[in-house]
Amino acid sequence: MYRISQAFLVFFVLVVLIHGNAFAKDDDIVAKIGNKKITVSEFNKLIGSLDPERQKMIESNPELKTKLLTQLIQSMVISGLAKKEGFDKKPEIKHQLDFFSDSFLATEYLKREVTQKITISESEIKLYYDSHLEEFKTPEMVKARHILIRVAPESSQEDKKKAMEKAEDILKRIKGGEKFEKLANELSEDPGSKSKGGDLGFFPKGRMVKPFEDAVFALKPGELSSVVETQFGYHIIMVDDHKEPSIEAFESMKEKINEKLTQENIREKIPEFLDKTMKEAGAEMYPELLTGEQK
Repeated sequence: MYRISQAFLVFFVLVVLIHGNAFAKDDDIVAKIGNKKITVSEFNKLIGSLDPERQKMIESNPELKTKLLTQLIQSMVISGLAKKEGFDKKPEIKHQLDFFSDSFLATEYLKREVTQKITISESEIKLYYDSHLEEFKTPEMVKARHILIRVAPESSQEDKKKAMEKAEDILKRIKGGEKFEKLANELSEDPGSKSKGGDLGFFPKGRMVKPFEDAVFALKPGELSSVVETQFGYHIIMVDDHKEPSIEAFESMKEKINEKLTQENIREKIPEFLDKTMKEAGAEMYPELLTGEQK
């Protein structure tokens, strides 16, 4: 089960405290505490404040939404109880609240004033694509299925002979018109592909052991191999499809390149911005007082 971190929970509580009770009047109420109401739109607004990856994770998991709502309401109820008892006035607790508030504001400022203002132009994306074509190459690939009759390398010659005869018999049945997929389901001893009719999906060179690879890449779509021996046993292989080496089209790579360049810009601009603002603020640090190390 996914665990919600304390910092994440504090974030939600802080957002609620900052936004107060400004809820849409006509929206459905998803929760309430006395006169305080939380609407669906307000809850979604909180989720929308998160980074895209976390938003996607929450949106695809209804159970997680329910858990977040439950923890949010529990935190608000307990927070209200704490305020009634004056906990927010206790110096040590107020100090921590100030810290969390500063941390949240700093994160939001960096997000809105630095990262969200980074834009990558179409020409920059195209320039990256044209100068990094190697990154977008897809190798020659085949889509194949197989039937495996297992036999260990240390098996006796008699056991190997029996396994080979079994594989040859299956090959004859396929050539005689029986369905490859049906025989794979019934007789293959590869647990990973057996239930899928022997389907191994698409794969490039270098993924399979050499004898298997040599055999499969020599076949054309629809062709059937002879019995192929590898360290795992005896295989009968059928190729379903074949893809020549190619380069992914620019249009299909634009979003991926934009994300990559944006992240590179963020990693560059955030430290620059922090260095600049720290100097302008006259901020100084003396970590040796904490670590005991001398400069």
